[in-house]
Amino acid sequence: MPDTILEYLEKHGDDDFACLPFGEVDALILSQFSYLKFDHFFREKDPDDLHMTALDRIISSPDFDSLFSDLRYEKNNRKLFELMSLGRRFSDLSLGGYMNIVDRKRDIQFSAVTFSFPSGPSFVAYRGTDENMVGWKEDFNLSILDRIPGEEEAVRYLEKVSGSLSGSFYVGGHSKGGLLAVYASSLVPDLIKERIINIYCFDSPAIREDIRVRTGYPLIRDRILKYVPQSSLIGMIFETDDIYHVIRSSALGVLQHDPYTWVVRDTAFEPRPALDKSAQIVNGSVSKWIGELDTEERSHFIDIIFKVADACDEDDLVSISLNPIRNLRQMLDGYEEMAEGEKQFLKQVINGLAKETEGNAVNEMHSGFSEFIESVDRWIEKEKSRRGITYGTHSRRDT
Repeated sequence: MPDTILEYLEKHGDDDFACLPFGEVDALILSQFSYLKFDHFFREKDPDDLHMTALDRIISSPDFDSLFSDLRYEKNNRKLFELMSLGRRFSDLSLGGYMNIVDRKRDIQFSAVTFSFPSGPSFVAYRGTDENMVGWKEDFNLSILDRIPGEEEAVRYLEKVSGSLSGSFYVGGHSKGGLLAVYASSLVPDLIKERIINIYCFDSPAIREDIRVRTGYPLIRDRILKYVPQSSLIGMIFETDDIYHVIRSSALGVLQHDPYTWVVRDTAFEPRPALDKSAQIVNGSVSKWIGELDTEERSHFIDIIFKVADACDEDDLVSISLNPIRNLRQMLDGYEEMAEGEKQFLKQVINGLAKETEGNAVNEMHSGFSEFIESVDRWIEKEKSRRGITYGTHSRRDT
Protein backbone atom coordinates (compact mmCIF):
# COMPACT_ATOMS: atom_id res chain seq x y z
CA MET A 1 0.00 0.00 0.00
CA PRO A 2 1.33 3.49 -0.82
CA ASP A 3 2.00 5.95 1.98
CA THR A 4 -0.61 8.54 2.99
CA ILE A 5 -0.64 11.39 5.47
CA LEU A 6 -1.00 8.76 8.22
CA GLU A 7 2.21 6.95 7.24
CA TYR A 8 3.91 10.34 6.91
CA LEU A 9 3.08 11.01 10.58
CA GLU A 10 4.31 7.56 11.59
CA LYS A 11 7.66 8.23 9.89
CA HIS A 12 8.13 11.95 10.55
CA GLY A 13 5.93 12.63 13.56
CA ASP A 14 8.97 13.08 15.79
CA ASP A 15 10.76 15.44 13.39
CA ASP A 16 10.30 18.98 14.66
CA PHE A 17 10.05 21.87 12.20
CA ALA A 18 13.68 22.83 12.72
CA CYS A 19 14.63 19.39 11.42
CA LEU A 20 11.97 19.14 8.71
CA PRO A 21 10.44 22.48 7.61
CA PHE A 22 6.68 22.92 7.33
CA GLY A 23 5.48 21.71 3.94
CA GLU A 24 2.55 20.70 1.76
CA VAL A 25 1.80 17.45 3.62
CA ASP A 26 1.68 19.28 6.96
CA ALA A 27 -0.75 21.78 5.43
CA LEU A 28 -3.04 18.95 4.30
CA ILE A 29 -2.90 17.37 7.77
CA LEU A 30 -4.08 20.60 9.39
CA SER A 31 -6.72 21.13 6.70
CA GLN A 32 -8.10 17.65 7.34
CA PHE A 33 -7.86 18.21 11.11
CA SER A 34 -10.21 21.19 10.74
CA TYR A 35 -13.04 18.76 9.85
CA LEU A 36 -13.12 17.50 13.47
CA LYS A 37 -16.07 18.76 15.52
CA PHE A 38 -14.56 21.05 18.15
CA ASP A 39 -17.92 22.53 19.21
CA HIS A 40 -17.79 21.14 22.77
CA PHE A 41 -14.34 22.61 23.36
CA PHE A 42 -15.09 26.21 22.42
CA ARG A 43 -18.29 27.43 24.01
CA GLU A 44 -17.62 31.03 22.95
CA LYS A 45 -16.95 30.87 19.22
CA ASP A 46 -15.48 34.34 18.77
CA PRO A 47 -12.37 34.81 16.58
CA ASP A 48 -11.76 38.17 18.30
CA ASP A 49 -10.74 36.22 21.40
CA LEU A 50 -8.11 33.78 20.16
CA HIS A 51 -8.00 31.71 23.34
CA MET A 52 -5.87 28.68 22.48
CA THR A 53 -6.48 25.14 23.71
CA ALA A 54 -3.70 22.54 23.70
CA LEU A 55 -4.16 19.06 22.22
CA ASP A 56 -3.52 17.33 25.52
CA ARG A 57 -6.45 19.16 27.14
CA ILE A 58 -8.73 17.96 24.35
CA ILE A 59 -7.57 14.37 24.74
CA SER A 60 -8.38 14.34 28.46
CA SER A 61 -11.84 15.87 27.98
CA PRO A 62 -14.98 13.74 28.51
CA ASP A 63 -16.22 15.19 25.20
CA PHE A 64 -13.31 13.73 23.24
CA ASP A 65 -15.43 11.27 21.21
CA SER A 66 -17.65 14.11 19.95
CA LEU A 67 -14.76 15.16 17.70
CA PHE A 68 -15.48 12.21 15.41
CA SER A 69 -19.26 12.50 14.95
CA ASP A 70 -18.83 12.54 11.16
CA LEU A 71 -18.78 8.75 11.07
CA ARG A 72 -17.77 8.48 7.41
CA TYR A 73 -14.16 9.25 8.32
CA GLU A 74 -14.20 8.30 12.00
CA LYS A 75 -11.48 5.63 11.81
CA ASN A 76 -8.98 7.70 9.82
CA ASN A 77 -9.67 10.88 11.78
CA ARG A 78 -9.10 9.08 15.09
CA LYS A 79 -5.82 7.72 13.78
CA LEU A 80 -4.84 11.17 12.56
CA PHE A 81 -5.47 12.69 15.99
CA GLU A 82 -3.58 9.87 17.72
CA LEU A 83 -0.49 10.23 15.54
CA MET A 84 -0.48 14.02 15.80
CA SER A 85 -0.65 13.86 19.59
CA LEU A 86 2.14 11.28 19.94
CA GLY A 87 4.91 12.92 17.90
CA ARG A 88 6.93 16.02 18.65
CA ARG A 89 5.93 17.60 15.34
CA PHE A 90 2.32 18.31 16.32
CA SER A 91 1.97 17.36 19.99
CA ASP A 92 2.52 20.94 21.17
CA LEU A 93 -0.09 22.27 18.74
CA SER A 94 -2.76 24.59 20.13
CA LEU A 95 -5.99 25.67 18.48
CA GLY A 96 -8.45 28.48 18.91
CA GLY A 97 -10.81 30.88 17.19
CA TYR A 98 -13.11 27.98 16.32
CA MET A 99 -16.29 28.87 14.46
CA ASN A 100 -18.99 26.56 13.10
CA ILE A 101 -22.12 27.96 11.45
CA VAL A 102 -24.82 25.75 9.89
CA ASP A 103 -27.88 27.78 8.87
CA ARG A 104 -30.36 26.46 6.32
CA LYS A 105 -32.16 29.80 6.07
CA ARG A 106 -28.96 31.51 4.92
CA ASP A 107 -27.74 28.49 2.90
CA ILE A 108 -24.47 28.50 4.80
CA GLN A 109 -22.18 25.86 6.28
CA PHE A 110 -19.03 27.60 7.46
CA SER A 111 -16.32 26.49 9.86
CA ALA A 112 -12.79 27.69 10.57
CA VAL A 113 -10.13 27.20 13.22
CA THR A 114 -6.65 28.61 13.81
CA PHE A 115 -3.68 26.40 14.71
CA SER A 116 -0.68 27.73 16.58
CA PHE A 117 2.76 26.38 17.49
CA PRO A 118 5.06 27.53 20.32
CA SER A 119 7.50 28.71 17.66
CA GLY A 120 6.84 29.30 14.00
CA PRO A 121 3.90 30.58 11.92
CA SER A 122 0.25 29.83 12.67
CA PHE A 123 -2.14 28.16 10.21
CA VAL A 124 -5.65 29.47 9.55
CA ALA A 125 -7.74 26.52 8.31
CA TYR A 126 -11.14 26.66 6.64
CA ARG A 127 -13.26 23.49 6.73
CA GLY A 128 -14.62 22.19 3.46
CA THR A 129 -18.11 20.84 2.89
CA ASP A 130 -19.07 18.46 5.68
CA GLU A 131 -22.00 16.06 6.02
CA ASN A 132 -24.66 18.81 6.31
CA MET A 133 -26.85 19.09 3.21
CA VAL A 134 -26.91 22.89 3.46
CA GLY A 135 -23.18 22.88 2.74
CA TRP A 136 -23.74 21.06 -0.52
CA LYS A 137 -26.38 23.58 -1.57
CA GLU A 138 -23.92 26.35 -0.74
CA ASP A 139 -21.42 24.69 -3.09
CA PHE A 140 -23.99 24.74 -5.90
CA ASN A 141 -24.63 28.42 -5.23
CA LEU A 142 -21.02 29.18 -6.15
CA SER A 143 -22.10 28.98 -9.79
CA ILE A 144 -24.74 31.70 -9.54
CA LEU A 145 -23.81 34.12 -6.76
CA ASP A 146 -21.00 36.68 -6.80
CA ARG A 147 -20.48 35.99 -3.11
CA ILE A 148 -21.93 33.18 -1.00
CA PRO A 149 -22.49 33.72 2.76
CA GLY A 150 -19.56 31.44 3.60
CA GLU A 151 -17.19 33.67 1.63
CA GLU A 152 -18.37 36.72 3.55
CA GLU A 153 -17.76 34.89 6.85
CA ALA A 154 -14.32 33.78 5.62
CA VAL A 155 -13.20 37.35 4.99
CA ARG A 156 -14.47 38.53 8.38
CA TYR A 157 -12.79 35.59 10.09
CA LEU A 158 -9.37 36.23 8.55
CA GLU A 159 -9.58 39.94 9.35
CA LYS A 160 -10.35 39.18 13.00
CA VAL A 161 -7.91 36.35 13.74
CA SER A 162 -5.02 38.09 11.97
CA GLY A 163 -5.25 40.84 14.58
CA SER A 164 -4.51 38.26 17.31
CA LEU A 165 -1.66 36.57 15.45
CA SER A 166 1.90 37.80 15.54
CA GLY A 167 4.02 37.83 12.42
CA SER A 168 3.33 35.85 9.26
CA PHE A 169 0.96 32.90 8.91
CA TYR A 170 -0.39 30.29 6.50
CA VAL A 171 -3.97 29.97 5.22
CA GLY A 172 -5.51 26.87 3.70
CA GLY A 173 -8.21 24.27 3.40
CA HIS A 174 -9.51 21.22 1.57
CA SER A 175 -12.36 21.35 -0.99
CA LYS A 176 -14.55 24.40 -0.35
CA GLY A 177 -12.16 25.28 2.49
CA GLY A 178 -9.40 26.00 -0.01
CA LEU A 179 -11.70 28.22 -2.05
CA LEU A 180 -12.58 30.17 1.10
CA ALA A 181 -8.87 30.50 1.90
CA VAL A 182 -8.14 32.05 -1.51
CA TYR A 183 -11.23 34.24 -1.46
CA ALA A 184 -10.56 35.62 2.02
CA SER A 185 -6.88 36.18 1.29
CA SER A 186 -7.74 38.16 -1.84
CA LEU A 187 -10.27 40.41 -0.06
CA VAL A 188 -8.56 41.29 3.23
CA PRO A 189 -6.66 44.61 3.48
CA ASP A 190 -3.20 44.71 1.91
CA LEU A 191 -1.45 44.86 5.30
CA ILE A 192 -2.94 41.44 6.11
CA LYS A 193 -2.20 40.08 2.63
CA GLU A 194 1.47 40.91 3.12
CA ARG A 195 1.65 38.67 6.21
CA ILE A 196 0.36 35.57 4.40
CA ILE A 197 3.18 33.16 3.59
CA ASN A 198 1.30 30.64 1.42
CA ILE A 199 -2.32 29.72 0.69
CA TYR A 200 -2.83 25.96 0.45
CA CYS A 201 -5.73 24.63 -1.62
CA PHE A 202 -6.43 20.90 -1.72
CA ASP A 203 -8.75 19.84 -4.56
CA SER A 204 -10.61 23.11 -4.16
CA PRO A 205 -12.94 24.76 -6.69
CA ALA A 206 -11.52 27.98 -8.08
CA ILE A 207 -12.95 31.44 -7.71
CA ARG A 208 -14.86 32.26 -10.88
CA GLU A 209 -12.70 34.18 -13.35
CA ASP A 210 -15.11 37.11 -13.52
CA ILE A 211 -14.81 37.51 -9.73
CA ARG A 212 -11.01 37.20 -9.67
CA VAL A 213 -10.58 40.35 -11.73
CA ARG A 214 -12.60 42.30 -9.15
CA THR A 215 -10.57 41.13 -6.14
CA GLY A 216 -6.96 41.18 -4.99
CA TYR A 217 -6.35 37.75 -6.52
CA PRO A 218 -3.38 38.92 -8.65
CA LEU A 219 -1.63 40.09 -5.45
CA ILE A 220 -1.72 36.64 -3.88
CA ARG A 221 -1.57 34.40 -6.95
CA ASP A 222 2.12 33.57 -6.60
CA ARG A 223 1.53 32.30 -3.04
CA ILE A 224 -1.32 29.91 -3.91
CA LEU A 225 -0.24 26.27 -3.73
CA LYS A 226 -3.03 24.18 -5.20
CA TYR A 227 -2.95 20.36 -5.37
CA VAL A 228 -5.43 18.17 -7.26
CA PRO A 229 -5.51 14.38 -7.77
CA GLN A 230 -5.10 13.02 -11.29
CA SER A 231 -8.85 12.57 -11.93
CA SER A 232 -9.95 15.72 -10.11
CA LEU A 233 -13.48 16.91 -10.76
CA ILE A 234 -14.26 19.16 -7.78
CA GLY A 235 -10.87 20.86 -7.78
CA MET A 236 -11.16 21.86 -11.43
CA ILE A 237 -14.53 23.61 -11.19
CA PHE A 238 -14.11 27.15 -12.61
CA GLU A 239 -10.33 26.62 -12.86
CA THR A 240 -8.85 28.64 -15.72
CA ASP A 241 -5.45 29.31 -14.14
CA ASP A 242 -2.51 26.93 -14.52
CA ILE A 243 -1.13 27.19 -10.99
CA TYR A 244 -2.23 23.75 -9.76
CA HIS A 245 -0.02 20.69 -9.15
CA VAL A 246 -1.35 17.25 -10.14
CA ILE A 247 -0.63 14.49 -7.65
CA ARG A 248 -1.34 10.79 -7.39
CA SER A 249 -4.30 9.29 -5.55
CA SER A 250 -4.70 5.56 -4.90
CA ALA A 251 -8.49 5.77 -5.36
CA LEU A 252 -10.68 5.83 -8.47
CA GLY A 253 -12.85 8.57 -9.95
CA VAL A 254 -14.65 10.87 -7.54
CA LEU A 255 -13.23 8.99 -4.53
CA GLN A 256 -9.92 10.76 -5.18
CA HIS A 257 -11.35 13.81 -3.41
CA ASP A 258 -10.62 12.00 -0.11
CA PRO A 259 -7.26 13.29 1.28
CA TYR A 260 -6.59 9.91 2.89
CA THR A 261 -6.11 8.46 -0.61
CA TRP A 262 -3.38 10.91 -1.64
CA VAL A 263 0.03 9.29 -2.07
CA VAL A 264 2.97 10.67 -0.09
CA ARG A 265 6.58 9.90 -1.04
CA ASP A 266 8.85 10.66 1.90
CA THR A 267 7.94 14.31 2.67
CA ALA A 268 5.92 15.39 -0.39
CA PHE A 269 3.03 14.27 -2.57
CA GLU A 270 3.83 11.99 -5.48
CA PRO A 271 3.49 14.14 -8.61
CA ARG A 272 1.72 13.20 -11.84
CA PRO A 273 2.57 14.85 -15.17
CA ALA A 274 -0.99 15.94 -15.92
CA LEU A 275 -4.66 15.28 -15.28
CA ASP A 276 -5.98 12.04 -16.73
CA LYS A 277 -7.38 12.51 -20.23
CA SER A 278 -10.89 11.52 -19.14
CA ALA A 279 -10.81 14.15 -16.39
CA GLN A 280 -9.70 16.80 -18.89
CA ILE A 281 -12.62 15.96 -21.17
CA VAL A 282 -15.18 15.94 -18.37
CA ASN A 283 -13.92 19.15 -16.77
CA GLY A 284 -14.03 21.01 -20.08
CA SER A 285 -17.50 19.70 -20.86
CA VAL A 286 -18.95 20.48 -17.42
CA SER A 287 -17.52 24.01 -17.52
CA LYS A 288 -19.06 24.54 -20.95
CA TRP A 289 -22.40 23.12 -19.74
CA ILE A 290 -22.49 25.42 -16.71
CA GLY A 291 -21.51 28.39 -18.84
CA GLU A 292 -24.37 27.81 -21.27
CA LEU A 293 -26.98 27.95 -18.49
CA ASP A 294 -27.97 31.49 -17.59
CA THR A 295 -28.15 32.59 -13.95
CA GLU A 296 -31.89 32.04 -13.70
CA GLU A 297 -31.63 28.50 -15.10
CA ARG A 298 -28.80 27.59 -12.72
CA SER A 299 -30.76 28.95 -9.76
CA HIS A 300 -33.89 27.05 -10.77
CA PHE A 301 -31.93 23.82 -11.27
CA ILE A 302 -30.34 24.10 -7.79
CA ASP A 303 -33.69 24.81 -6.14
CA ILE A 304 -35.25 21.73 -7.76
CA ILE A 305 -32.36 19.43 -6.81
CA PHE A 306 -32.59 20.44 -3.17
CA LYS A 307 -36.37 20.37 -3.23
CA VAL A 308 -36.01 16.63 -3.85
CA ALA A 309 -33.34 16.31 -1.13
CA ASP A 310 -35.47 18.25 1.36
CA ALA A 311 -38.14 15.57 1.09
CA CYS A 312 -35.95 13.48 3.44
CA ASP A 313 -36.59 13.69 7.15
CA GLU A 314 -32.81 13.76 7.62
CA ASP A 315 -30.66 16.75 6.72
CA ASP A 316 -27.16 15.28 6.77
CA LEU A 317 -25.43 12.62 4.66
CA VAL A 318 -24.59 10.36 7.61
CA SER A 319 -28.21 10.02 8.71
CA ILE A 320 -29.36 9.56 5.12
CA SER A 321 -26.80 6.77 4.61
CA LEU A 322 -27.90 4.99 7.79
CA ASN A 323 -31.48 4.81 6.48
CA PRO A 324 -30.94 4.49 2.71
CA ILE A 325 -34.17 2.77 1.70
CA ARG A 326 -36.46 5.08 3.64
CA ASN A 327 -34.68 8.24 2.48
CA LEU A 328 -34.54 7.13 -1.15
CA ARG A 329 -38.29 6.54 -1.06
CA GLN A 330 -38.83 9.96 0.48
CA MET A 331 -36.74 11.60 -2.25
CA LEU A 332 -38.68 9.75 -4.93
CA ASP A 333 -41.91 10.90 -3.30
CA GLY A 334 -40.56 14.45 -3.34
CA TYR A 335 -39.81 14.14 -7.06
CA GLU A 336 -43.29 12.79 -7.81
CA GLU A 337 -44.89 15.68 -5.95
CA MET A 338 -43.12 18.27 -8.09
CA ALA A 339 -45.01 20.10 -10.80
CA GLU A 340 -44.71 18.50 -14.23
CA GLY A 341 -42.86 21.56 -15.55
CA GLU A 342 -40.20 21.21 -12.85
CA LYS A 343 -39.71 17.53 -13.70
CA GLN A 344 -39.27 18.30 -17.37
CA PHE A 345 -36.82 21.14 -16.65
CA LEU A 346 -34.74 18.87 -14.42
CA LYS A 347 -34.60 16.17 -17.11
CA GLN A 348 -33.72 18.75 -19.76
CA VAL A 349 -30.78 20.17 -17.80
CA ILE A 350 -29.39 16.74 -16.87
CA ASN A 351 -29.75 15.53 -20.46
CA GLY A 352 -27.79 18.60 -21.53
CA LEU A 353 -24.90 17.53 -19.31
CA ALA A 354 -24.99 13.97 -20.63
CA LYS A 355 -24.97 15.23 -24.22
CA GLU A 356 -22.19 17.75 -23.55
CA THR A 357 -19.89 15.18 -21.97
CA GLU A 358 -20.79 12.43 -24.45
CA GLY A 359 -21.05 9.99 -21.56
CA ASN A 360 -17.61 10.73 -20.15
CA ALA A 361 -18.97 12.19 -16.91
CA VAL A 362 -20.99 9.04 -16.31
CA ASN A 363 -18.01 6.81 -17.08
CA GLU A 364 -15.71 8.82 -14.80
CA MET A 365 -18.11 8.62 -11.86
CA HIS A 366 -18.85 4.95 -12.53
CA SER A 367 -15.14 4.08 -12.28
CA GLY A 368 -15.29 4.68 -8.56
CA PHE A 369 -18.93 3.82 -7.90
CA SER A 370 -18.56 0.10 -7.13
CA GLU A 371 -15.73 0.77 -4.69
CA PHE A 372 -17.79 3.55 -3.11
CA ILE A 373 -20.89 1.34 -2.65
CA GLU A 374 -18.80 -1.45 -1.09
CA SER A 375 -17.13 0.94 1.36
CA VAL A 376 -20.49 2.44 2.34
CA ASP A 377 -21.96 -1.05 2.82
CA ARG A 378 -19.10 -2.02 5.13
CA TRP A 379 -19.43 1.22 7.06
CA ILE A 380 -23.22 0.87 7.50
CA GLU A 381 -22.89 -2.74 8.69
CA LYS A 382 -20.23 -1.68 11.18
CA GLU A 383 -22.41 1.16 12.44
CA LYS A 384 -25.46 -1.09 12.73
CA SER A 385 -23.41 -3.52 14.80
CA ARG A 386 -21.95 -0.76 16.96
CA ARG A 387 -25.34 0.76 17.71
CA GLY A 388 -27.20 -2.55 17.94
CA ILE A 389 -29.71 -1.31 15.36
CA THR A 390 -31.57 -3.41 12.78
CA TYR A 391 -32.63 -1.64 9.60
CA GLY A 392 -34.31 -4.54 7.87
CA THR A 393 -33.31 -7.33 5.54
CA HIS A 394 -32.76 -5.28 2.38
CA SER A 395 -29.23 -4.38 1.33
CA ARG A 396 -28.26 -1.08 -0.33
CA ARG A 397 -28.04 -2.88 -3.66
CA ASP A 398 -31.70 -3.83 -3.32
CA THR A 399 -32.52 -0.15 -3.74
